[in-house]
Amino acid sequence: MSKTKISAKNRRELWFRAAGRCEFKGCNEPLDRHGITMDTCDCSECAHIIADSEDGPRGDAKLSKELAQDIDNIMLMCPKCHKYIDHEGADKYDVQALRAMKKHHEERMRMLTGIPEDNQALPVTFGSAIGTSIPIFNFNQLSSAMIPDYYPSKENARHLGGDWFHGDDWNSYWKQEIEEIEYKCKNLLADIERAEHKRIALFGFAPMPSLIKLGTILNNKYEVEVYQKQRRGGWTWPEKDKHIDFKFEKVQDGSDGVVLVMSLSFPILQRIIETRKNSKIWHFSIDKPNPDFLSAKSMLYDFGRKAESALDAISKECSGVPIDLYISVPVACAIELGRVWMQKANSPLRIYDLDKRHGEIDKLAVTINN
Repeated sequence: MSKTKISAKNRRELWFRAAGRCEFKGCNEPLDRHGITMDTCDCSECAHIIADSEDGPRGDAKLSKELAQDIDNIMLMCPKCHKYIDHEGADKYDVQALRAMKKHHEERMRMLTGIPEDNQALPVTFGSAIGTSIPIFNFNQLSSAMIPDYYPSKENARHLGGDWFHGDDWNSYWKQEIEEIEYKCKNLLADIERAEHKRIALFGFAPMPSLIKLGTILNNKYEVEVYQKQRRGGWTWPEKDKHIDFKFEKVQDGSDGVVLVMSLSFPILQRIIETRKNSKIWHFSIDKPNPDFLSAKSMLYDFGRKAESALDAISKECSGVPIDLYISVPVACAIELGRVWMQKANSPLRIYDLDKRHGEIDKLAVTINN
C-alpha cells in the first residue's frame, strides 16, 4: 500500500478523472457510498502503478520517487482491487496493463460525461416468453448499446413483459398477451408524457405477433430507438452504416384472402404457398435470408421505409381486406413493422405464428384492426 500522502489537489483531480469509480477494469464500483448501507462516504484508495518505493509492487529505483505524486501514475480504486493488484495480482498486472486500464477508464468517463443532457433515453425491455423460455436482459449490455448516441435516463430498465403466465390454450394465451401489452404500454406512455425526456430505447425479444403489436402502440408518434439482439452477444450494432436490397413483389394471384410473407431470417414462402394456394400473395425478402443479416441501424431504417411502402401498396390494391401476415424476421424488424403500420391508411393485420407445440401449421395469433 502507498506510503505517500497524496495531495488534496491531486486526489481531487483523480476523483474528477475517474468520476468517483474504481478504475480496475470490470469493477467500476462507485466509491462515494457504502456498498451495503448506501450511506455516503469516501471508500476510495489511491493506488500507485509504479510503487512509491522501489521495494513496493512494480517499484523502480528512480521512478518510484519521481512519480509518487504524479496523477498519471495513480489510480482511484476500491480497497479490494487495490489490495489485489499490490499482492495476489502483482505479478499478473504490470505497469503497462495498469496504465492501459487507467487510460481506458478515464477516456470512457470523459466520453460519457460529454454526452449532451438531451441525449437521454429510457431503456425499455419487452421479453415475453418464447415457448418455455423467458429472455433475460442485462442492463450493462443495454446501456453499452445505447452509448455514445444516448445514455440511460434511469439506473434500471423499464420492463414491459415476460413475467406473466397465460396457460396453454392458444386463443387464451394470445388474448391475455395482448391485454398485458396494452396495459403495460398505457402506463409507460402515461409516465413518458409526464417525463422531461421522452425518448425510449426499446429492447425486445419475444414471439413475432407480440413484437408487432408492441410496435403498433409504440409507433412513429413517439421517439423510439429500436435495438436488435446480436447472436454474438449484447445489443450493440456491429456495423455503423450498411445497406441491403429489400425485395417486394406479388408472387401469386387468387381470390381467397390477401397474404404478405416476409422471409428475412429464414425462407418461408414455399411453406405458406402450400397452405394458401388460392390467395393473393406478396413476398418481402432479401437475396439470402439469414437471422444475422441485420447488423446496422441504417438497415433497420431501410427496412422500415420499404415495409411502409409494401403495406401501402397492398392496402391500396385490396382496400379494406385484412392482410394475413406470415413473417420470419429479426426481432427489431418485427417491432419496426408494427411502428410503420398506419391505423387509418393501412388494411387490418392478421398475424400468424408457428408454434410446433400447437401443431405443424401456422395459426392466427393476433388481429390488429383499424
